Amino acid sequence: MNELKVLEETNHPNIPRVFELFEDHRNYYIITELISGGNMLEKMIDIAVITESKAVHVVKQVLLPVNYMHTNRQMTHRDIKLENLLCMPQKDKNSPLNVKLTDFGFACYLKAGEELKLPLGSPLYMAPEII
Repeated sequence: MNELKVLEETNHPNIPRVFELFEDHRNYYIITELISGGNMLEKMIDIAVITESKAVHVVKQVLLPVNYMHTNRQMTHRDIKLENLLCMPQKDKNSPLNVKLTDFGFACYLKAGEELKLPLGSPLYMAPEII
């Protein structure tokens, strides 16, 4: 429910749009924007070598929604990784990568000065001292 609330209340070009939310006695149904280009990990494997200018373009698209979440929503994502960056389809291999930050299951709201007490995220991406 936390992820659904976050997505429903968020409006940013680098975060997938949620058009409708439905539920019945057993399931939740989420109607979202179609993002059919795979995730960034898959793209990195396909590309093998990414140029500095393409990397800058992708990093900017990650930092923009993170900044939006921090400043406008007082929210932190807590699980940014390549698999949580979904890619829009490319016209060809040379066209720019357009990514959207997804998977807000660990996202939480923070008040000014509040500290996160519980480390969350994907264990394979965590520093050993956090685990």
